[in-house]
Amino acid sequence: MSQASNMRTNFGYFVVICVLGCYASAEDKSVDCTKSPPFVPLHMCCHVPDLSTIALKEQCAEFAKPPTPPPMGRGGPAKVDQSHPTHMHELHLHPCLIECIFNKTEVFGENGEPDVDKFSALLDTTVKDNKELAAIMEESFETCAEKLSDLKAKMVEEKSKNPKYAEKMATQNMQMGCSPFGAILMDCVNMETFKNCPASAWNDSTECNTVRDFIKECEHV
Repeated sequence: MSQASNMRTNFGYFVVICVLGCYASAEDKSVDCTKSPPFVPLHMCCHVPDLSTIALKEQCAEFAKPPTPPPMGRGGPAKVDQSHPTHMHELHLHPCLIECIFNKTEVFGENGEPDVDKFSALLDTTVKDNKELAAIMEESFETCAEKLSDLKAKMVEEKSKNPKYAEKMATQNMQMGCSPFGAILMDCVNMETFKNCPASAWNDSTECNTVRDFIKECEHV
């Protein structure tokens, strides 16, 4: 797939993800919602462990390739922050890898619907060292599963009314090689977890607190 196609597809999924879980009320007057705070990678603020075990990475090796590094500038390759471990949501992983992991662990059942009990079992393996964080991630999963169900219903309705929309979605899925719903669900879980991240996993810095306040209190991210 061309870079332009990738960008269009990724932007489309970003919009869907925002519809799923990136909106909140702007009731706190202490937050200026007209000014976006400086960018901070979410994984640098809320340290969520990788949900992909070694066994899962082996089973889904077809999609487990690392992201392409950015081109080198005059100062050489970009520096990588080694102060924190790599996390699933840091890597912008291929949607097919997320789908594969969810299929292998039966987080997505045979009917393709999310199973909170199976996700909880996955957390028991990958987030076993922080029960508080695991509980919040499970709550986030339940919230996002409901939002995903609503999204699917709206998409079905839109497809029935707009044949061009249906054709576009089918083309995007065919180009990507899998359904986007796993990645959409996981991005929603990461965002909900970020907003409710416990102190045990939270980087209590000015930058992180500013970003979280903005996301929680403003209408846009």
